[in-house]
Amino acid sequence: MTKAELEHIQSMCHEWLRQPDVSQDDRRTIPSSNALLQAVELRITSILTFDDVLITSVIDAQSGTCYTKLIAPPGEVGEFIDAPFESIAPETVSLVKEPAKVLTATRQRYVEAMASLADSGRSDVSESALANQIETDSWIGTITRSEHASEAGAKFLLFTNGKLLGYSLLERALSTHERRGRFHPSEDYFDYAELFAALPGAENAWMEANAQEAYGLKVDEADDSRNRFNELSTQLEALKLYVENEDGHPIEALEIKLEDLSRHYDDEAERWLCLKLNVAR
Repeated sequence: MTKAELEHIQSMCHEWLRQPDVSQDDRRTIPSSNALLQAVELRITSILTFDDVLITSVIDAQSGTCYTKLIAPPGEVGEFIDAPFESIAPETVSLVKEPAKVLTATRQRYVEAMASLADSGRSDVSESALANQIETDSWIGTITRSEHASEAGAKFLLFTNGKLLGYSLLERALSTHERRGRFHPSEDYFDYAELFAALPGAENAWMEANAQEAYGLKVDEADDSRNRFNELSTQLEALKLYVENEDGHPIEALEIKLEDLSRHYDDEAERWLCLKLNVAR
């Protein structure tokens, strides 16, 4: 299968999944054509996760290969996560280098996955747009709205037990009270890099095992996945992460998430800090 053929199949899958009468075990055949050398028979599978997110997949009826997934939280149209070409044709990995698109089963991780997929093609948010998207009083209580434009390019410093791990500009707005940005590590960060590099994969494996078990599938590695994720989560809690602005003012946050994907993508720029603010006043 060529990359063009895969994209043709995925395009047809998208149209199919947007139809209102699609349901579990529906089948459809894409006939051979100028765009597709051989006909492909497709089948629908779906799973409703424990947090009420519907994951609908289109798989190859013969091989079981998953071409795309539609992830739709309640009341939303949802977003597609297409299988990368190298996962369909492993022998092409050395020729085609594309970031793997990560599937996760929770609503929060769904939002983050969508942001990750868009990052490669999204231009930086302008200061004026950012000022309109963020409620400044919820971000830092000491900053007034008129001061926010200059703060949009400021550094947010990540600490563990008094030790500086690095900073981020948090340049991308995920929602009104969530910001995400490239993370620039300090020398001390690399004392903890193994933990942050291992966490994304461990969390994805744990969530995927939970989703498959909810679907009634037996997952031999489920216990190992849960134990590994719990172990790493305990280590993360012990770090007692917190964020301050450049003036030393603490930023109240419900969640601080640092994802080190630099090894996964073989790119030192693929480290990301995400802050979910505590908006209760």
